[in-house]
Amino acid sequence: MTDQNTLMQLAKLQTQVRNLEEDNKRYSKKLIERDEQIANLKKIISDHELKDKMIAKNKSYLELKAQKDIEQIEENKKLQAKGKTNETKTTSRRKK
Repeated sequence: MTDQNTLMQLAKLQTQVRNLEEDNKRYSKKLIERDEQIANLKKIISDHELKDKMIAKNKSYLELKAQKDIEQIEENKKLQAKGKTNETKTTSRRKK
C-alpha cells in the first residue's frame, strides 16, 4: 500500500507541476501580448506628439510669415505714400 500511495502522490504532484507549467505559459503569453500592446500605444502616442509638434511648428511659422507680410504691407504703404508725393512732383515737372 505504501508503494501505491507513493505512486498516487507522485501522479498528483506530476499533474500539479503540469498544471503550473501550463499556467506559466499562459501568463507568459499574456505578458508578451500586453508588452506588444504597450509598445503599440507608445508608438501611437509618439506619433501624436510628433504630429502636435509639427502642427505647432507650422502654426508658429505661419504666424511669423503673417507678421512679416503685415510689416511688408505697412512698409509698402509708407513707400507708396512717399512715392505718390514724389511722383506727383515729378509728374508735374514733366508736364511743364
